[in-house]
Amino acid sequence: MITAAASGTSARPLPQTLATATDRRFLQHLLEHGPSSRTAIAASTGLSRPTASEAATRLSETGLLRTIETPPAKKRGRIPEIYDLDPAYGHTLSLTAAAGRTRVQTHDLRGTLLYDAALDLPDSMTRGELERTLRDLVTAAVDATGSPCLAATASQGNPVDPATQRPVVLPASAFPEGRVDVSALLREVCSGPVRLDNDVNWATLAEQRIGVARGIDELLLVYLGPGIGAGLVMSGTVQRGRHGMVGELSYLRSGGRTLISQLLEHSRAAPGSDRLDVPACLSLFATTPAADNARLFVEAIAQQIGNIAAITDPQALVLSGPIAEGSTFTQMFLEALQPLLLDADLEVLASALGEDAPLIGASLAARDMAEAHFWSSYRS
Repeated sequence: MITAAASGTSARPLPQTLATATDRRFLQHLLEHGPSSRTAIAASTGLSRPTASEAATRLSETGLLRTIETPPAKKRGRIPEIYDLDPAYGHTLSLTAAAGRTRVQTHDLRGTLLYDAALDLPDSMTRGELERTLRDLVTAAVDATGSPCLAATASQGNPVDPATQRPVVLPASAFPEGRVDVSALLREVCSGPVRLDNDVNWATLAEQRIGVARGIDELLLVYLGPGIGAGLVMSGTVQRGRHGMVGELSYLRSGGRTLISQLLEHSRAAPGSDRLDVPACLSLFATTPAADNARLFVEAIAQQIGNIAAITDPQALVLSGPIAEGSTFTQMFLEALQPLLLDADLEVLASALGEDAPLIGASLAARDMAEAHFWSSYRS
């Protein structure tokens, strides 16, 4: 739990809202630049030295900051106090649980990686085995990190209802209904806010924040792998819809048939599933010229992406996932997409973050959540 700071320490304290704004500037400098003295922070932020000192005192009283010992100065005079985040204050945790594999990471509030572990998730796992595996994984992460969990996020293949934070299980879903309540598992180890979301939404957030689409506020990201999904950013915000089902490309219909059924006709399903066999899809583009099935496969995808682009009018389209990584696919896709676009200037970009994008996005969100939670109760 976050401990609220005491009110001002000077004889004439700042009004609370102004003091909080000052403290935000002080903390933001430490997050961006690392350990600093009050003098350096005052010079960088434009605060006066007394005001910076008061901010340091208030933030230190929460337990968030610590003073770092500095070596004795060679000349006479006061040794400056260096402030930094206290590792004991807490961390954020992020978990991915996709078909076949799970991974957990913890970070400090600056984004420094503290812990990283992964495990395979065989399809033969029962619900109980999967639940125990995920619980043991997140518990081990928190124990090894050695501080309280301030916020936690999780990424999974299913859409997630924003209101209930429960998976919305669709046909051909990677995680059958009722397997594990991941949000509940995270609440067992985290006293702060918890959020579950779809992996493509997290990937879209990551690409828009720090990836190839950095700073682009109107964005469509399409993931092409065992499943087909999309993430949509409008006015700078990832859109999820009322039930969290924005971007479920596999279920878009053309001629009465879903996109996934068309793609399976031109390729094949992974053994024992209704998902695409990625190696089989890649083999479509392994010959020159590409097979007819490759052209039909690409045209089916391009048609639906063209329809979405016509509705949402994005500035950029990001292609991600293993099927989209080959140069032959990309060239064929661009040729098929271009005649379908209303906006010929649409930027088509390759993902910069690859398969790690969902975990990166979840980690960024966890730090945002931890900071927002801190300030929401600060000096209250």
